Amino acid sequence: MDDDTKGLADERRRLLHELEVERKQLIRNIETCRIRDIERTFIGDWSLKDVVGHVASWEAEVTTGFRDLREHRHPKLLDFDEGELDLWNQDHVERKRDLNFWSILEQLRGGRHRLLEEVEQVSDEDLTDEPGVHYRMLHSVIDHDREHWHQIAARLAGMESARHTGPVSIPEETHTSS
Repeated sequence: MDDDTKGLADERRRLLHELEVERKQLIRNIETCRIRDIERTFIGDWSLKDVVGHVASWEAEVTTGFRDLREHRHPKLLDFDEGELDLWNQDHVERKRDLNFWSILEQLRGGRHRLLEEVEQVSDEDLTDEPGVHYRMLHSVIDHDREHWHQIAARLAGMESARHTGPVSIPEETHTSS
């Protein structure tokens, strides 16, 4: 194995480790919440269940983006109209409102498994190419988990809000930087 190949493999492992660390922290913070936080307003206008459903919905979009790339299709996520972001978020939260919290939490866990299956099929070179679409999509999930676990941690600590940790949204992060 030459140095370039080893370096790409090391960077892949680092990215996947970061993905795992941020998700574990998100799950840990979710599990720290009280049962009463599941259905009542918790962060902004959303309950804990809404936040979990929101994260699961966006991860599903990114997973679809990886699948589209693998199947040589242009991911819709890359053309997402950021002006529609609040409407999209609210629509997807509403879709999950009647579901049981535990099934939504299971969707979050199952979604990660599906994402990892798609990521596994991406070459080290494509996944670690920092300006590349695979890298941006994977990093958007890392940052999204981090943003939401910070919000939950701040709420649990009795703080009004968390410090901003990165891009505002997954669509913002997946768009090509100018």
